Formats: sequence, C-alpha cells, structure tokens
Amino acid sequence: MPQKEKKSFKEDLNKKIKELSALYEVGKFITSTLHLDEVLAIITKKAANIMNASACSLRLLDKSGHELLLRSSYGFTNKKNEKIKRSLKIGESIAGRVVKNGKPYVINDLRKERRYKYPYCVTQRGLRSLVTVPLVQKDKIIGVLSIYNIKIGKYAPEDAKLLAMFASQAAIAIENAKLFEQAQAGYLNTIKTLSNIIDAKDSQTFGHSERVMEHCMEVANALRLSEEQKEVLKYAGLLHDIGKIGIDVGILRKPSKLTKEEWKIMVMHPIVGSGIVEQIGFLDDLAPIILHHHERYDGKGYPSKLKKERIPLEARILSVVDAYESMVSDRPYRKALSSKKIRQELLQGAGAQFDPNIVNIFLKTLNKKKHKAKKAC
Repeated sequence: MPQKEKKSFKEDLNKKIKELSALYEVGKFITSTLHLDEVLAIITKKAANIMNASACSLRLLDKSGHELLLRSSYGFTNKKNEKIKRSLKIGESIAGRVVKNGKPYVINDLRKERRYKYPYCVTQRGLRSLVTVPLVQKDKIIGVLSIYNIKIGKYAPEDAKLLAMFASQAAIAIENAKLFEQAQAGYLNTIKTLSNIIDAKDSQTFGHSERVMEHCMEVANALRLSEEQKEVLKYAGLLHDIGKIGIDVGILRKPSKLTKEEWKIMVMHPIVGSGIVEQIGFLDDLAPIILHHHERYDGKGYPSKLKKERIPLEARILSVVDAYESMVSDRPYRKALSSKKIRQELLQGAGAQFDPNIVNIFLKTLNKKKHKAKKAC
C-alpha cells in the first residue's frame, strides 16, 4: 500500500475510533437520567458536539402520530421577531418528509432547498448545511433529530450514518424515560388515592395533603432543589399523615384538648407513617421526611428531638407548609386564622419551631402568588 494511502487509511481509522469513543461516552450521558426533558436536552447538546454542529433540534411525534412537536433545541438564540413553528405535519418541511419516508436527509445548501420552511434560519442565523435522521424505536419512528452548520456542504452521507447511530441510542433513552414517566404517573395516582383516604377521615381537612404537596413544590422550586429531591418531597407531602390512618376518628375530630393518653397516640403518627412507607419499595426514601416532619428547629419537637440542620431539609420544608395549611383551614377546635395572623405565627415560630430560612422563602412564595392573583383580576 502506497504511503499516501496508508496515511489516509490511518486517518480514517483514527476518525472512526474517535467517533465510536464519542458515541460510547454520549451513550453514558444520555442514560444518566430518566427524566424526559433532561434526556432530550442532553441529546440535542451532545448531538451538536459530536457532529461539530452549530445547532440541533429534536422533534417527537404527538400521541396521534400525525404531528411532530419541537421538544428540545440547542444552539438557537431566541429572537423576538422569529416565528418558530412548534409543530409540523407528517410530510411537511424536511423533518416531516424524513418521518414519512423513514430515511435520513442531507442538505448541502439550505438557500437552494425549496422544501425547507424556515428562511430565517438561513438569513438571520446563517445556517447552511442540514442533516435530519429519524428516531427509531422497535421499528417505529418516534421523531426526528436534526443538526445544522453554518458551512456549505459540511455533511456527507457518512455523517448521516454516524448521526443515525447516535439517534438509535437516543431513541432507546427517550423510550426508557417515557416508560419511567408512565410508571411515575401510576405511582402518583396510587399515592394520591392513599392521601385522599387519610384526609377523608376528617371532612374538614379533605384535600389537605394535596395542598401541602403543592406548597412544598413551590418552596422546592424557590430553593432550586434537584429533580430527585423534589420528587421525594412531592410524595412525602402527599403521604406525611399516612400514620393517622390507624388513629381513631374520635381523636382526630375531637373539638377540645386531647388527653395525655390521646396525645401519646397522636404523636405516634410520624413513626407509624415512616414504618408504612418503608415497607413500600419505591417509597422508602420518604421515611426520614415523614418521621421528622414534626421536629422543631430548637430541638423540642417529636419523635427524635432533632435540632436545626440535623432535621432533613425536606422535613423542615414540610413542617412549615404543614403548619400553614393547618392554620389556614377550619379545625374542630378553632376556625381558620386570618392571613395576617398566620404570617405573625410563622415569623414568631422562625428559629424556634421552624427553620427561619424556610419561613422567609415560603412567605415570599405566598406573596408572589398573591401578587399574580391580583394581576389576573
């Protein structure tokens, strides 16, 4: 083999090794999470990186199978005057044709492609080359992946093959994330049913657990907790009172002060509740939150008399929100408190009963909601 051919062969081989190594690394990134939006964001970013692309977009078929919805993009800047089409019909534009024909599409100069529907990508963003490949899962097309470059004639058929290899990994990750979301929805429905059973024991607190969960999510978003933390806190908010399921209704609805014996029964509900969720495999992460949501910041709570940061963060959030929901609702022993009185109670309890930081953040979320409600009116 001539020296020149040897050099070319070696360069091609090194390129393929580099590409396959990159595909392997990308595969690890894609499967690092099961949250669909995160998976899609990783796919578009990594596809752009591996193909040295200027931008990337990903569309998935809707439930009807007739439209492609834009679900994620990378490298595009949002400009006020741009009208980005969020959905495409099968056969429309390049992406729609790829789904219809089931084959990759390579364009060397978008300025000369009449079927391309987005002239602003050419004029404003200066994009020239395009490769679009189908996302295929079990012989079924679920969407398309497109990469763009500012250079003319940037991509060859070999690049389409490489992107198709990447797309096959991406399709598996997307399908796994979808299945995970479906399983989560099933779990959440089961948990909501359990929480409704608990709340139904006392007609005056019906819906309490769901409202607690919603407020907890607002605080979690303000604190920028991870998706995993938010998920656990969401379920804990719904099931924090599950231990009350075995408490006599007469105690729960008693309009007067509880006796010592009745109080001993009542304070057991966090222990009973944490014990219940520990027995359910996918809920065992909730146990510490449910167990400690009646601890006090000053260490005078129950059942473990934990103090300050020794109390799990999620339990400290739940403690504030649960107290608020209790005060805002009518109870057998008193009427609901006014907004002003509730604010005073929370601020007075900050540093003693409650984590002061959580109190401040929670009150800010309430103010934001109040401000939005006024604007809507």
